[in-house]
Amino acid sequence: MSHNEIICFCSGVTKQEIVAAIENGAMSLQNIRDMTGACTIGRCKELSPRKQCRSIETMKVLKENGYWS
Repeated sequence: MSHNEIICFCSGVTKQEIVAAIENGAMSLQNIRDMTGACTIGRCKELSPRKQCRSIETMKVLKENGYWS
């Protein structure tokens, strides 16, 4: 997964932005939501190419960085 890959299509949040939030103290999906706006709009089914919420991808980035919420 590239750092420029969009994780949340609703909010246009990239992996790099999620990693930056983690580096700035985010330790859970709720922290990521609060800090980046990812997974907050609820339009994934229409905006994501996969037609589904990508919060699981956000969770994978948390896990890759030593966190799991």
